[in-house]
Amino acid sequence: MNYSGSDAAAAPRDGDNKKRNHEGTLVNGARNDARRGTPAGGPVVNGGPSKDPGVNGASMAVAAPTGPTLDQFSELPPEIAHIASDQYNPLSTLLMRISQESYNNLTGTLQAMADEKLAPPTNGALPNGIGAANSQVNAEANKRKKLLLLKFAQDNRAKFIKLLVLTEWGKKASVDVSKLVDLYSWAQEQVRHMDFVDYQLDRIKNLSYIAKENNPDIATALEVLSTGKASWMPSLDYIPPDPVSSEEALKLLRYMNTSLSIRLHVHETLPRHLQNWRVHSGRATFIIGNELEFDVMSFVEDASEQWFLIDLRLLFSPAPVITVGSRFFMHLKHQADFVLKEKGLSGLFDFLNNFILTHKISVLRSQAVALVRAGWAGSLKVEPVHRLLVLQYWTNRPGKKNWIEIGISSNKPKNGKISWRGPPIPSLTTRWFRQGKKVEDANFKFDWKHLSMEHIIKHVIARHTSDILRSTQEHLHPRMTASIHLSEVEPADCTLTTTLGTKSISVTMSLEPVTGNYIMRPATALTTRAENAFNQGREPAQIGNVLTQVLAQTLLTMIQKNAQQLGWLPVARQSLHLKVVTAAVKSDLLSYALYCPRGWSQRWAFAAIIDTSGESWWIFEIDSNGNTIVYAEQIKMDRPDGSSLPLDRNTLASLERVAVQLLSFRVTARQLEKEKKSCSLRYEFGQTGIARRWALHLQTHDLLMTNAGEDSWLEPNILITCEGLKAGGQNVWHIAAGRMAKAVVADMQKLMAASPQSSFRFSADGRFRILLSTPFGKDILGELRARLRDVNRLRSFATTLQKRHMRLGSSSLQRVQFEYGPSPYAAAVHFSSEKEFTIELSPKNPHHLVHSFLTEIANDRLALPTMNASDANGLDRFCTTIILTRSIVKVLQEIEHRSPGNNSNPAIHVHTIFKYRLTYDNPVCSFDVRLQPKGDKVYWLVEDCLRAKLQDTRPTPERGEGHKRLDTLQAKLKELYTGKGVGWFGTRNGIVAELDAIPDALRKLDEYVLSCKMAGGYKAPSPLVQPALQAQLQGQVPQQQPRQQQPGQPVPGQQHPRKQQPPQQQDRRAQQPPQQQNPRNQQPNGRHQGPLHQQPHLNSRQHPPQQQQGRNGGSGGGGGRPGQTKQEVIEID
Repeated sequence: MNYSGSDAAAAPRDGDNKKRNHEGTLVNGARNDARRGTPAGGPVVNGGPSKDPGVNGASMAVAAPTGPTLDQFSELPPEIAHIASDQYNPLSTLLMRISQESYNNLTGTLQAMADEKLAPPTNGALPNGIGAANSQVNAEANKRKKLLLLKFAQDNRAKFIKLLVLTEWGKKASVDVSKLVDLYSWAQEQVRHMDFVDYQLDRIKNLSYIAKENNPDIATALEVLSTGKASWMPSLDYIPPDPVSSEEALKLLRYMNTSLSIRLHVHETLPRHLQNWRVHSGRATFIIGNELEFDVMSFVEDASEQWFLIDLRLLFSPAPVITVGSRFFMHLKHQADFVLKEKGLSGLFDFLNNFILTHKISVLRSQAVALVRAGWAGSLKVEPVHRLLVLQYWTNRPGKKNWIEIGISSNKPKNGKISWRGPPIPSLTTRWFRQGKKVEDANFKFDWKHLSMEHIIKHVIARHTSDILRSTQEHLHPRMTASIHLSEVEPADCTLTTTLGTKSISVTMSLEPVTGNYIMRPATALTTRAENAFNQGREPAQIGNVLTQVLAQTLLTMIQKNAQQLGWLPVARQSLHLKVVTAAVKSDLLSYALYCPRGWSQRWAFAAIIDTSGESWWIFEIDSNGNTIVYAEQIKMDRPDGSSLPLDRNTLASLERVAVQLLSFRVTARQLEKEKKSCSLRYEFGQTGIARRWALHLQTHDLLMTNAGEDSWLEPNILITCEGLKAGGQNVWHIAAGRMAKAVVADMQKLMAASPQSSFRFSADGRFRILLSTPFGKDILGELRARLRDVNRLRSFATTLQKRHMRLGSSSLQRVQFEYGPSPYAAAVHFSSEKEFTIELSPKNPHHLVHSFLTEIANDRLALPTMNASDANGLDRFCTTIILTRSIVKVLQEIEHRSPGNNSNPAIHVHTIFKYRLTYDNPVCSFDVRLQPKGDKVYWLVEDCLRAKLQDTRPTPERGEGHKRLDTLQAKLKELYTGKGVGWFGTRNGIVAELDAIPDALRKLDEYVLSCKMAGGYKAPSPLVQPALQAQLQGQVPQQQPRQQQPGQPVPGQQHPRKQQPPQQQDRRAQQPPQQQNPRNQQPNGRHQGPLHQQPHLNSRQHPPQQQQGRNGGSGGGGGRPGQTKQEVIEID
């Protein structure tokens, strides 16, 4: 604003805002034209020219300032508030609404035109309806249609013309109209301020009158206080009532009670909700349950007079105590008395009932607001609605809104009919909206007597939580174990516990009451991720699937942890597809893991299968390619009581043991199936509930072959149990349990008592147990049969030893040591080999000389004459042989070791186990010792080789025709042959001795021969034949040598398998005495070229025909048994 008036072109707004005083004179400046009338350069005082040049200004020579100062700007009035454009309704909204309205009107017009009835066409009408339109009958209808269309066009044309005018006007006057609106808004605000000032002045006046204090009347006050009365005050001469006694008061009250009772029973028609009343103390009290009690009375007996409200008490909490005479009560009494006058007791009930219901809603609203301010902040929202409480909960939960409405319902039926009991009573009612949809069957039972908004909202949230958890449970797989715990009043107690497999793998899901977020326990990485996913908004079906996956992954993690602690190696499963495993286990597979425990081969795998029912354990046999499951079997884990197993290291270790048992037995069962033999597999539960004692039942006849007519030494059944893997190895322990026949129990008991076994246990009742060891994944049939065969061998051999009164030293399934005479007569039989026995003899044992023969006899590979009719096998014949040869081998050892280093005088040659040759080189002589049966006894026969009819059976030094012994030797031998001793006697050509007498006979023979020993070496006497004949005989010797190596004859150092002979030949051989063997290649001293212990095969021997001739060259004369030659007959002098 220009105060100096020098700027003639001031802005209009500056001129308009200049202030004036009460006389209309400008106080903050004058118009420019007014200033032009002042002298040039003269001062201006309050807008006018100054007459005094020294007052309020400088001299005329000083120029006035050219612009306003900062202090002058601070005196300007405030700017008018501008209304922003976003507070206006845009013109586009008006255009859109007019367009929509025009479209709706057009639709209505077309429908009205279509509703016009047309006359039906005549028979001659054209098919396309042209004739009907032009007919006179439908002319009026067509006119009405046209009028409707024209009216629509005219009306809407006027609207759009107005819109056009308004649009054009708005383009031009928008700025001015905006200023006008701002000015109008400012003016309305000023009016409101003025009205408020008037109201405040009026209030001040009214309140000041209340605070006014009247002037005191001092004169009247002094007279009243001094005399007790004022003479100038008028007296009304009222007669005071007589005092009422207690009896009269009681009588009056009883009368009033009677009058009220008569009126209520006779004259009043009370609705059913006012039937609960009582009369006392001159008043009638009506009781409305859970709401209020009110007292009324009538001061007259006339039933047409109105009732009056006396008292009011509220029957719910929290509720205020209404004091009679209070301002609130007086105001309420005034309204209640008016209602009683107009509508009676029914009207009063309706008035008070609506009042109480409204007050309850107010109380609940205040409690809801308090909850929002306290612990439920941010999760509850209270919406103010008239006589209705809307409370939204879980405001931050994704999805649609959830809220509850508490209001007053008239309870009138929808059909409008009134029951015979009367009109319904208004009451508080609730409506529950879940996910934006009304729940029809909510049926909440709230306590309207003890009002608590927290209890109400918890009740609603508990119902909502229960519905969510119940729906989630319904979407879980039926085979899963899910237990739900619901509460109607406490949402925090609503939980859903889902278990997969063992109880330790369980997840408990609940909802946080305040926020509605999902809570999962226990808190792990998996449950935390699932919880975050649920809180983003998931349907119950999706929650059920995720919950199943969480449990499966948790179970798999625990299995992997325990398997790693046990040292199980995971099996790579890249080539083993999920479909292959699913087809093998035939279930809805969630996850699986393959392991190879210690000691398992790569072909087998221990599988943990996780499905909707929990974990199950399987045994897989995988092919060499690793992409196919050849065999799969599940391990039973069901406890008899139905409880589940804890998933820990002990359980997995027990499962591994059971898997080893089952795997071993299944392999054995498959082998039996291939052999077309039966078996049965049974299992027993242990304390842990796992089938820890598998038992394979086998038949004895499927394992052992018994000879015809031979009684079985075992009972029919054998029980096999598996005891697990060897420590640090890949072999599996098994125990075979059975029972022996009663006939062999006593002998076996003695055998086991003498030498307890580490791998064989035997009890007094015949039960036995054998410890077996087989490679992992292999059947036990071979090992079991071998051990049973060893037991049978041990049993039969022990019986054999007992029959022969041999003392058993130590025994096992693989080795039996026994003594068959005084030391060093001890031997051991090894059963370790399946097809061959091994005889163990000490080098000091005399039988060590015939060790190889004894081995062949024990293995039943050497044919022998029947010495004992009870001998049934090689071991029996072995025992018989060592008894028969015990005495001779002892004396042969004694003679051989008499002179250390002397191996030729005599030299002992073993031809067979029952035939020996002694050769001396000083003097030269030889003798054959063989066992000869006679009747039911056997004798040792010592024959002089010089007396042999065949020269090729003699030793080389005595083989010549002209050989001659020393005369002294001949004399000594003749003396020996004609003598006799204890158990022996001489014959013409030798000696016959009993078994125990052969040592004395051989010692006698050795003594006689050595007594003829020549000092300085042996010198042969002159031959008995001429030299020419001797040379001729010597020329025949080379012709006899090749005969010994013909193809059909045995060669020293070479063994031939024993051939089976017909029974007739065996019987004939048993009846004949042992024959001499064919001559073998010998050294000059009579020893074999091959090893001394090699055994010639008796079946391959060829007996020269000369041996079958008689002693005098005949075919058989003389005495003896039929079929025997004289040479074979023992002749006794």
